[in-house]
Parts: sequence; structure tokens; C-alpha cells
Amino acid sequence: MQSSEDEREAPSWLNDEFFLQVIREFTHDSRARLCHGCKLRAGTKPGEHFASVMYRTTIHYRCHQGMEASLDVIMKIKPYQAGLKKDVLEGGDLFLREIHIYSKVLPEMKRRLEEIGETFNYPRLVYAADRPYTILILEDVTAQGWKTGGYLTSLEEVIPAIKSIAKFHAASVVMEHDDTSFAIQHRCDVAEKFKTLDGMLAKSFTDLLDFMRTTEGFEHLIEPVTHQQRKLLANLMQSYAPSTHCLNVLVHGDFHSKNLLHQHTPDGRVMDTMLIDYQICSWTTPAVDLYYLLDTIVDQALKEQHREAMIYLYYEEFRRILAQLGWLGRVSSLQELHMELLRKGAIELFHYVALYPYRFVDRSKIDFEALLSGKASNPAASSPVYRRVMREVLTRFLHQGVMEA
Repeated sequence: MQSSEDEREAPSWLNDEFFLQVIREFTHDSRARLCHGCKLRAGTKPGEHFASVMYRTTIHYRCHQGMEASLDVIMKIKPYQAGLKKDVLEGGDLFLREIHIYSKVLPEMKRRLEEIGETFNYPRLVYAADRPYTILILEDVTAQGWKTGGYLTSLEEVIPAIKSIAKFHAASVVMEHDDTSFAIQHRCDVAEKFKTLDGMLAKSFTDLLDFMRTTEGFEHLIEPVTHQQRKLLANLMQSYAPSTHCLNVLVHGDFHSKNLLHQHTPDGRVMDTMLIDYQICSWTTPAVDLYYLLDTIVDQALKEQHREAMIYLYYEEFRRILAQLGWLGRVSSLQELHMELLRKGAIELFHYVALYPYRFVDRSKIDFEALLSGKASNPAASSPVYRRVMREVLTRFLHQGVMEA
């Protein structure tokens, strides 16, 4: 498997001595030993991941009393080489937050959901540390049939993802009610990270406006889009603030196609979906994850045909799980949820301005450093599909007031 550039040379401390320590802690057996050396493999393909350096290996070990066993693991390491990836994550608590989610939050969610007969899957935590190196090791579930995939193209196949995020949200509401510190622990500070994306957003607007000025059918949109160039970043940060109109939830925050693992039927259809990568979970409006669902998980044609149905299916599952978990508080209405999405429309505008063009290029060819620093060019400018979709969605944003002056 071709690897990302910063995964080609593993850190020296990621060696057999380290893996022996890991397996002894995992098995609670101080006399466990490795059967042979651990061979590192690239953790991701180019274009699959940005917010960490990743490796895979299989640990073959023998406990003090027992047969030889093996454990497939995937490691996430905080970026340590100089560059934008390190700069974006420097000084934040994204890794510590993810360690907390895997060690505390997800097990409690699973316990509560299983008590009401619901399944809730996530990779098992094997090891985590923040000193001397920040690393998270999870069980690699690939051999169990969990695979990444592309954009989902049928309503049937997106339903497992909708159910997974609805369960995650509903369980978090009940947990927050039982623990008044929950919302504070997961305070939404993601908006501050958007300041590092200023170069990316500026370049995205420049590319979009250049495209609009040379393409027929965008004349009425040039002025409002130009105005958004000056205010979208501020509006985006405001849109990530907790809601004052509907139930807030613990959002995944990075709920896109590459952060989903699927299991498939024998004929290749998605039958179950698992969320991964919980680095930017935060307590805020569910609109964050719903816009990721609509904009970054499903094919554009599926969204155009079934947008309202997907929101409805999410809402019904969210409400059903809350009731089963014994929630006695008020549940926002479906109409209130739609109004919340409209109020937080800057999130969707950002997705189309900055992210949608990259659907038109091989994801493995994307240079994320160039993208986030604003040095990448618009890969979709020559696409008639891009032209149609952008004209339609920008016109909708104008008519909805999302691009209001």
C-alpha cells in the first residue's frame, strides 16, 4: 500500500521494546513476551487522513500461561515533523480528547445502548499515552470485515450511518443530563481551529469567483459571494457555537466518508457502519454532523433526491433512542431541526466553497498541506457537473438568506 509522505520513516521509538510494553499493559501480564518482531506498515493511503501519522502492525505474543496469540493494531501518532499538519494540531488537545472519548465516553455509550438492546461498534482501545510521545493504539478491525468506502449512492446504504450518528447523539444527551460537567469537558473549541484555515478559504473564494466571472449563469451571484468572502470565516465560527434553539449533542465533528467503516453483504451492499476518528468531538449543535452527512458522505445526486428523507430518518432514530434511554426532557421538533440547519447554513456554504471541488479529483492525489495553506488550484473548474451544482446551491443559499448581506 502506498503511504502518506510523513509515514514513510517511522520514529525510532516505535520498536519491539515499545510493543512489548503495550502488550503487557493490554493483557495485564508483566511476563508476556513477543513471539517475533513487529513489522510496521503504512496506516493509510494518500488522501485518507490528515490529522495524525498512522501505522499498522500485528503483535504476535504469548502470555505467561497460554498459547500464542496475535493482535492487529493501528497506531495514531501526533504529527512530529515540521509542517502545516504539525502547526494545525500544535498546542491543542485533539489527541487527549480522542483518548478520553475512546477510554471513557464510548464504553459508557456502548453500555447504555446495549442495555436497551442496541448495538454500538467502535474499535477497541489497546493503548494510549501522552508522554513522552502522544500515541493512540486501536484494534485494527479490517480483518473483521470493516472497510472504508467512497461516497454512498443509495438511501438504503446510508441508513446505517444515519443510525450510528443518531445513537451517538442520543446517548450523549442522556450522559450530559446525568453529568453536568459533560458539556464543559467537551466544550466546543473547534471554531478556533478555523483560524488556521484562513489561507485555504481565501484561495477557495478566489478560485470560485474567478470561475464565476468567466462562466455564464453566475452573474447574479458574484456580488453576494464576494460579500461572503469577507464574512464566511466569522459566520462559520459562530455556526459551530452551541444552539440556543434545539437540543445540543456531542457531535463527531469530522463525520465524513473517510471516517466511516462499513460491513457489506455478500453482494457488496453496506449493511452496517462504524464511526472512527473522534479527535474533534464537541458539545454543540447537531447541525454540524448533519451537514457532514449531507455534504461529505453521500453522492450529490442522492442528496438532491433524498435530503429531507435523510434528515427525517435521523430525527426519528434520534427521538426513538432517546425515548428508549428514558429521556424525559423535551425533544426538539423536526421543524425546529430544519430551522436550526438554516440558521447554521454557513457550515454548508463552507463545504461547497472549500471542499466540494475536491470531489472532482482522485483523493489520493490531494496535497493536504497545499490545500490547507491555500496553494492548491480548483480541480473542478472544467466540470459541467460542478458548474450546475454550484449555480444551483449558491442560488439556494441566496434565496434562503444564507448569503444575506
